[in-house]
Amino acid sequence: MSNSIGSKGQIRPVAVVGGTLIDGNGGAPQPDAVVLMEDGRFSAVGKRGAVKLPPSATVIDATGQFVLPGIMNGNVHLLDAIMMMGKGGAEYLARFEGHLHEAIEEAAQISLRGGCTTVFDTWNALVPVLKARDRINAGKVAGARIFAAGNIVGMGGPFSPDYSMQSREVISKTFADRMDTLFDAGVGRILSTLPPEEVRPIIRDYIAQGIDMLKVAISDHLVVMLGWQSPYLCFSERVLRVIVDETRRAGIPLLSHTLSVESLNLAVDFECDVMIHATITSLQPIPEDLLQRMVKGKGWSEIQPTTHGYQCHLDSTGHPWASYAGGAHEENTRRLIAAGAPIILGTDAGCTDPDILHDLPPEELVDRPWTIGSDHLVWMRAMVEQGMTPMNAILSCTREVARAYGMANDYGTVDPGKVADLIVVNRDPLADIARMSELSIVIKDGTPVDFERLPTTPLVTKYPRDADFKR
Repeated sequence: MSNSIGSKGQIRPVAVVGGTLIDGNGGAPQPDAVVLMEDGRFSAVGKRGAVKLPPSATVIDATGQFVLPGIMNGNVHLLDAIMMMGKGGAEYLARFEGHLHEAIEEAAQISLRGGCTTVFDTWNALVPVLKARDRINAGKVAGARIFAAGNIVGMGGPFSPDYSMQSREVISKTFADRMDTLFDAGVGRILSTLPPEEVRPIIRDYIAQGIDMLKVAISDHLVVMLGWQSPYLCFSERVLRVIVDETRRAGIPLLSHTLSVESLNLAVDFECDVMIHATITSLQPIPEDLLQRMVKGKGWSEIQPTTHGYQCHLDSTGHPWASYAGGAHEENTRRLIAAGAPIILGTDAGCTDPDILHDLPPEELVDRPWTIGSDHLVWMRAMVEQGMTPMNAILSCTREVARAYGMANDYGTVDPGKVADLIVVNRDPLADIARMSELSIVIKDGTPVDFERLPTTPLVTKYPRDADFKR
């Protein structure tokens, strides 16, 4: 592939020519298409011969291939949140303390390697994730574009009851407190003890730190301690109203964390833009009237499915995560798909420590939904298995994510004027959604990405860790 940088340091126009375009708008694919990108945005889209290419353009031949918008993942935790809820979290944070922003950047690079050009990190350590976001935006490091929420308002840090309080039995209190403070960022569990007039300035100050969206814990996150059937509401409705009002006043997206029917009902009542893991309702079916309100409401349901094969493994082994997407939660997913609810991609995925992956049985690695880089591919296959069409699966990973986050003017489809993020796959994903894994080209901000060389400087994934065995 030729370099897109001109002799004077100017970025040349880039044209992807001859592929079949699935533009993210839901219409029929456009064969023999030309997509022209200039100054980081799509400047022209049309049939070959209808789009005039500048003489200086770098031309990429996509004949016989399929061109799509860059994938947008509506819910990740680039520092792996799944580990924070069990094994691996303490050693992960201790090993990379002082370099957490680099671990986040590595995860963003792995996500970009898989074709995700944009990720929405909905729970992370605030300062490191904002630092990684800003470094990627400034072009200092490669990576998927990050939009970040920092902490989930109302939740504690990784060694609080919300994640892995049991880890405190085997680590120092000083380290645990330091990490909890880093993640808590002043908007943790203490807020549930305060009246509305004290919560308001705290939320206002938190938003002012530069978060891109705010995620509120409408219900608890005590699944490790109490299981799936012991949720409670974190805030009174009047405190929740203050949090919602301040988020709306700031003009940023409002996200909900819910684990029960009643908390989901409140998310719909407060018109949350994105309802994270909306189908996880403590093993209870979503009532039909609530489901219809979700279909007709203003928010999008972020759903986290598993493939049939992976769910069978979880069920057959009595795995603690078997109820994550199985049983009533799987039925909720099928019903929302069948009803035509607005749905977006989200996975909770992060950069899992290789030591943890090494400990897992082989069958638990196949279609693991929380592994960054392949998570979105697993998601699409799982959603198609549960009744979604391949086209709608693609839309739920592109246009619908942009709409949910209020960013449709800039992202989500291949249209003139929008940010030039796209991918090219070898074969038709509408015939088989698994073909989304056959990636041949990734372009972000109008610039081709050498995605096969990512991550550029492995930190978390640098393995084996055997330096101490060598002399």
